[in-house]
Amino acid sequence: MPKRTFWLATGVAIGAGSSLWAERKVRRSVQQAAARLQPDAVVVEVGRSARHVADTAGSRVRDAVASGRDEMQRREEELWSELASQGVDLPPPTPVAPTAPNRAPRPAVPAELPASRRSRRSGNTARRRAKSPSHLDK
Repeated sequence: MPKRTFWLATGVAIGAGSSLWAERKVRRSVQQAAARLQPDAVVVEVGRSARHVADTAGSRVRDAVASGRDEMQRREEELWSELASQGVDLPPPTPVAPTAPNRAPRPAVPAELPASRRSRRSGNTARRRAKSPSHLDK
């Protein structure tokens, strides 16, 4: 009979202890969830995630532009190779130097233009230089 009493008492003790432990665990989880769902905590979490998105937006845009540029260059090379395999003998366009992300590339003056148009373009820059406010330095 003492064996049965021992195992009964052991079972009651383990059952009561595990019930108390589970109750505390559930109570803590509920309190933590309630704290996270408070209006102030939600505002802080939304602000934190918005800052994170804003911090990473620039790098994501730069990555997207770079991958688009690489894909464009790959496709252009593919098209030129297709034309070459068909026997079309066209010179490939000159490579464009990379530009700043916010600026469009300036078109080059083609060599086929008449000399009058080319000189007129170069005259515009000379005129702009003449209008600079360098006289203010005196």
